[in-house]
Amino acid sequence: MKLLNKKYTLLTLLYLALIFIQSSIPSNKIPQIKILSSDKIIHAGIYFIATLLIYLAIREHQVLKSNKIAWMTFIITAVYGITDEIHQYFVQGRDSNIFDFFADVVGILLGLLVVHIFRRKWQIKIKERQKKQQNLPA
Repeated sequence: MKLLNKKYTLLTLLYLALIFIQSSIPSNKIPQIKILSSDKIIHAGIYFIATLLIYLAIREHQVLKSNKIAWMTFIITAVYGITDEIHQYFVQGRDSNIFDFFADVVGILLGLLVVHIFRRKWQIKIKERQKKQQNLPA
């Protein structure tokens, strides 16, 4: 199991590193806490993508049932979101707020919903193919 053969794992690590780097850049703006703003949509979008990548990376390494992979994905991504908020607390000009984390969780849940929908469609297609193969004469 060579890491270089794990394209989703490498892509995920790169993406998470980019989140960390971006969170490390000091801001000159005065932090404003808003419950619903474009900032929250950006947070949700960033963690939506992170969720998809983490899910695919786990699948590269583990042969688990989809619901276990989904739970692992949720936990890993949420913990990363929490640590990112804590990290931002120590960066000058940045703030750490619970509403950013809530936006991260919304992105995580949307990502897992998309994964669930695509897995369902994929399973239906597999079942349809199996039915067609069973009905074909040998």
